[in-house]
Amino acid sequence: MSTTVLVSLSDQQFADLIESSLRKVLDSKPATVADTSDTLLDTKEAAVLTKYKETSIYGLVKRKKIPFCKMEGKLLFSRKELLEWIANGQQKSVGSHER
Repeated sequence: MSTTVLVSLSDQQFADLIESSLRKVLDSKPATVADTSDTLLDTKEAAVLTKYKETSIYGLVKRKKIPFCKMEGKLLFSRKELLEWIANGQQKSVGSHER
């Protein structure tokens, strides 16, 4: 069973009510910080991030169309660089960095 309550508020009281409600919401929500961290991803993780198939990722690497590095024979992808590559319209050609 629900109860409906009607209250008459002045314009100022209504504005104060809205302001206090918004302050409660903003104070209770943790501040979001932009994710500037960088992690290395393997081919499977890079495929998930870019929404490409793993075989497509290998093809892009072969044609040097995606940012990657190769360490001890393993392909690695910088999460940050992949996100920038996506944001730039995937046009930038990038070479391999052997280590």
